[in-house]
Amino acid sequence: TAICVTRGKDGALLLWDKHLYENEGYTIKVEDTVGAGDSFLGALVTSLLNGKEPQAALNFACATGALVAGSAGGNPKISIFDIEKLINKN
Repeated sequence: TAICVTRGKDGALLLWDKHLYENEGYTIKVEDTVGAGDSFLGALVTSLLNGKEPQAALNFACATGALVAGSAGGNPKISIFDIEKLINKN
């Protein structure tokens, strides 16, 4: 069973295999929220299907969504380096 609840700037909760994981969000200056939720979900599902630990997958997804929201347009170019930098900053 998996349940994910997104909380906008306040991150997300993930219930995965009877364990609850939380990310409190990443501080960014919002430019355009179009595509942020889709990017979050795509990053989360891909990470989990590729065997990433649930907390790491949630952190990756939240950072990905935040970076998309901090960029103009619904499909901005962001790199794995940018995602990891944001994760490690917090």
